[in-house]
Amino acid sequence: MINNRIILNDCILQYKTENKLEAVDSEIFELFTLTQITKNQNITFENIQNSIVDGTMDGGIDSVILIVNDEIIDTIDELVDISFTNKTISKFIISQSKKENSFKEGAIDKLIASCSILFDLEKNESVLMKRFNSRLVEKFLILREAWIDTSINGGEIELEFNYCCNATEINVNGAFNSKVDQLMEITKKAFSSANITFNKYSSEELLKLYQTRKPSRLSLPFKEHPLSTSFSESGIGYVGTVRLGDYKNFLAYPDGKIQDYLFESNIRHFQGNVDVNRKIIKTISNNNSQDFWWLNNGITIIAENPNQVGKTLSIDNVQIVNGLQTSYSIFNSHDGNVDDERSVLVKVIINNDSETIDNIIASTNSQNQISAALLRATKETQRRIELFFLNEGYYYDRRKNYYKNIG
Repeated sequence: MINNRIILNDCILQYKTENKLEAVDSEIFELFTLTQITKNQNITFENIQNSIVDGTMDGGIDSVILIVNDEIIDTIDELVDISFTNKTISKFIISQSKKENSFKEGAIDKLIASCSILFDLEKNESVLMKRFNSRLVEKFLILREAWIDTSINGGEIELEFNYCCNATEINVNGAFNSKVDQLMEITKKAFSSANITFNKYSSEELLKLYQTRKPSRLSLPFKEHPLSTSFSESGIGYVGTVRLGDYKNFLAYPDGKIQDYLFESNIRHFQGNVDVNRKIIKTISNNNSQDFWWLNNGITIIAENPNQVGKTLSIDNVQIVNGLQTSYSIFNSHDGNVDDERSVLVKVIINNDSETIDNIIASTNSQNQISAALLRATKETQRRIELFFLNEGYYYDRRKNYYKNIG
């Protein structure tokens, strides 16, 4: 869809403004795309800038990122400090970012020609310098060293090719795919046991990445060991109670503000001083002999990658899909005292299937009458409409009261 490209271009302009970048459009596109495709890695903006190798004699390569044991390696000196073992994982990310409206076979032709030389360990530095610029050669000398040390010690190598462009969607012909296969074959011959992938990103994929927050891992301390249960291969569930003070801390950024992104998949935003919230706040304020969770339906969380140590559950990609009103009421009215023995009931469901998540959202909100429009608030189309208007300086209230609550 042409809309993807239009919205993405607005997002890139916003990215340029937010980061105060002074560069030509092609360079901004390059930085933007690298930021999006490495969002799942622990990579800083400075690391991305240091990875850029494009320019004269770049061999069709725009960026080279080297990661060893989750550490970004920018210089050969940083590699010296790495202890290589059979558990070492070295990841090499080679990217092309072209502000063009389609995927080009020529970009793959350049990669094939360049990688045939760069992956040949018999070609020394002086040979490489005749063909490629100094930044690219420096990166590949480090890559080669990491490659050799990882292989000698029986570690694991991952090599990832990325091709980003401004096409509305991924649409390539047979010749393009054949050349990608040729590139993969050349790489597999050089890296005999490596895990090698080739990824294509159009404006559609880049827009999805832009709308996805960088993964964050949070720890939720339960009052007692949570009950754990699984359902075939569909997912795992945890149920338990969390002290009100601990739950408030779970919701907060280090600066004390609420982590609003945790509620992105909730169909509503905080409804303010309505009757149900006044009752919740009254219950929180009346510290009496009745536990809070006896009087409240509790919280439902969707998450990934659980790790339980004692009474604490660590989880990734947290989304609170039911209990937003309760969460905000606790955050706004509880004093944060962790000695308060009262607690809130929390269900954590480990699942990343979109259809299942939609069913959970609909089912856990069924105690109140929910309009079809509200249930559509978390859909991708609605998010893109909101993003389009936001880039144009307007607010689209996808979730009722969201912009009112953030001022």
